[in-house]
Amino acid sequence: MALLVETEELQKKKAELEGELQLLTDEEKTLKERVKALEVNVAIQKLEDKIKVKREAVEKLETKKNELEKEFKEPETAQKPEEQEPETQEKAKEPELMVTVAPVETQEAAQPQEEEKKKHRFF
Repeated sequence: MALLVETEELQKKKAELEGELQLLTDEEKTLKERVKALEVNVAIQKLEDKIKVKREAVEKLETKKNELEKEFKEPETAQKPEEQEPETQEKAKEPELMVTVAPVETQEAAQPQEEEKKKHRFF
């Protein structure tokens, strides 16, 4: 009888261990699925962060582009005198004068040149 009792105890112990093994296997499967889901969530979060940073960079560039386009389209004369540089303000106050200088040839100046040309022809 002792052998029969011992066999029953061993059978019970074996059933308990098999049940525990099955529970651990199920828990492992659940944890693996949860880990995969968390890894995907982390990857999604990293992508969202990268997208956020990229959007901010694009927005800054668009703002700068719009400012430059606005500045390019505005004529320089539309600037207020306070915004102009001091040199520009002084120039704006003074009327612009154009002077053209042309050399005047006299007969005396023209004659030596003709003589030099004649001399060069012989040599």
